Amino acid sequence: GRTEVARLRTLRGHNVTIYEKSDELGGVFISATTPEFKEKDKMLLNWYIKQMKDLNVPIKFNTEVKPEQLASLGADEVVIATGAQPRLMPVPGAEKANVMEAIEYLRGKKETGHKVVVVGGGITGCEIAYDLIRKGKEPVIVEMLDDIMKIHGLSAANSNFLRDAFRHNNTPIHLEARVLEINDSEIIIETPAGQQTIAADSVITSIGYTSTPLVEKTGEHTHIVGDAAKVGNLLTVIWGAYDLGVAI
Repeated sequence: GRTEVARLRTLRGHNVTIYEKSDELGGVFISATTPEFKEKDKMLLNWYIKQMKDLNVPIKFNTEVKPEQLASLGADEVVIATGAQPRLMPVPGAEKANVMEAIEYLRGKKETGHKVVVVGGGITGCEIAYDLIRKGKEPVIVEMLDDIMKIHGLSAANSNFLRDAFRHNNTPIHLEARVLEINDSEIIIETPAGQQTIAADSVITSIGYTSTPLVEKTGEHTHIVGDAAKVGNLLTVIWGAYDLGVAI
């Protein structure tokens, strides 16, 4: 989001500087591009990074800006794009070594066993399950709602492709299911049919994100963009950033 704002404002003659807490641009979008079948998303991420280089946009990596420092930046306009953080799953066993968050899996920070339960059947959880299938693993999807990928505006082509893959590979999907406990080799869930125990070498949680804006209130010249304003998807983030980049 911020790179789109930076691109537009630089093209319009403004002097833009990006402050980045980590040592790389992209945030959670980096994780989303790691599966082999997401090569187009990876191309888009690399295009934005190249745009920043081509436009000579200064990027201050490993630089965290505190709320009280905003006024001292000397900027006419401040765009806050601090993204979102994964939701935690408050159940017994969630802290075990065989449990990992979606980003940890996608960035290769933790390895899974053969039988993997994916908690969360949104688009990210389903793409992770498909990635596990491609790697020869046996995923199981556990979803609280009455259907997987119950997301407004989701591409039917993407949804149908993943559903077909799950049918073809006989991937178990438990709907209206709630996690009760995670153990070293199994996970216990509550479903409309009662409690069930599922074998699980590993558990990947993909239960959504919560916005983490640097400040809760903004003034006339301070703007919040992307997931920091409202958790969305690649399309909504870029469109929102474009609208802001044109408006300020």
